[in-house]
Amino acid sequence: MRQVKKVNDVVKIRISGLSIGIHEFHFVYDSSVLSLDGNFPKPVEIDAILDKTAHQILLKVNLKTSGRFQCDRCLDEFEQPISTSYQIFYLYRSTETERIVQDELQIISPDTVEINLTDDIRQMILLSVPLKLLCSEDCKGLCPRCGANWNLRLCNCKEDVGDPRLQGLKDLLNN
Repeated sequence: MRQVKKVNDVVKIRISGLSIGIHEFHFVYDSSVLSLDGNFPKPVEIDAILDKTAHQILLKVNLKTSGRFQCDRCLDEFEQPISTSYQIFYLYRSTETERIVQDELQIISPDTVEINLTDDIRQMILLSVPLKLLCSEDCKGLCPRCGANWNLRLCNCKEDVGDPRLQGLKDLLNN
């Protein structure tokens, strides 16, 4: 397993001079190298397997990190582990592109020296953040009247009975 060195604050794998076959890489980068915001205070672990042939390179990447977010229900901060993976084909010519998903394909010239993974890694981490950020699946949220965090304590607020004009619709839903 090889360690890839940090050069000019980007994640790169040097492919020129790399022998045909499978090569494994493991490295850890500070999230600032990937231009991730303050929500990602912990380092990003990257495991990559590169399978090089005479005509193509298949790169499989696994990513692990964690982020600090604010719960959408109770507004408490919590830590969310992030784990994702992706693969991409690098072809030296464009004649074999019809059998590969276009999102997973890049054409490179035979004299390409290195592959820059920085943007792909940053995008995959950001796309792995859930749309609904919850500290736990059973988060109870906040009281809409007094703002009490129902995960910590119950409040004495009365339940909102709602608009009396909609009572007929509520009755239909309950039947």
